[in-house]
Amino acid sequence: MLDARPVTSNQFFITSLPGGDSKFSLVGEEHFHLARVARVKPGDRIWLTDGRQKRLLAEVLSLEADKTWLLPIGVTEEKLKTELILGLGLTRPSTMDAIIEKATELGVTEIIPLVTAHSFRLTADKIEARLARWQRISQAALKQSKGASLPAIKAARHLPEILRLDYRGEQKIFLDEHSQVYFRDILNEARPASVVLLVGPEGGWSQKEREELVSANYRGYSLGGRILRTETAVVSALTLISHFWNW
Repeated sequence: MLDARPVTSNQFFITSLPGGDSKFSLVGEEHFHLARVARVKPGDRIWLTDGRQKRLLAEVLSLEADKTWLLPIGVTEEKLKTELILGLGLTRPSTMDAIIEKATELGVTEIIPLVTAHSFRLTADKIEARLARWQRISQAALKQSKGASLPAIKAARHLPEILRLDYRGEQKIFLDEHSQVYFRDILNEARPASVVLLVGPEGGWSQKEREELVSANYRGYSLGGRILRTETAVVSALTLISHFWNW
């Protein structure tokens, strides 16, 4: 049982949590951040996560030039009630970065960048480079939010590919400003075990794409009468899902 002694506000990322109760070391960038930025001291307690739904509370034993020695104290598990998969039309880099960060904070388990009719154009090599950046952003957001579930950020796919994969979400949703059915209408339904939410890029969905989504059994919902920026729409939808179905 975890005792009530103070814990620092810091959480750090580790490739895999240690087993047992033997001391272990934190190295590399996370050690540097702990020692030089967070200025954690021996005797302090910190949280660590490997992004696989578990958090480890550990006590700092000592700091060396290249590593921090830690003693495991106890493990807690983060159990999200609804698996949430986000498919997101590629947007401007700064917008995409912000959405990746917020989606991680809000408990998304998988993020799929989508190539659509109106999505931001990136070459294959630039998308590959962005994937590495998005993974770093997501990891930092998980640390800041003290979550334990790091979303898997997949390679970019064209929308028809995703629709053919037939994700078996109990709720399959896409945001559609043209819909006469409002997003709030689904929130009083029974909590689903899984949700697939698809959001178009800054230019929205084409008419053909809306028809393809409906044919693939996705239901289109509007967030209201105003036209929202993509990042506002995504955060609004994810917040509602997390509030009503996940937390």
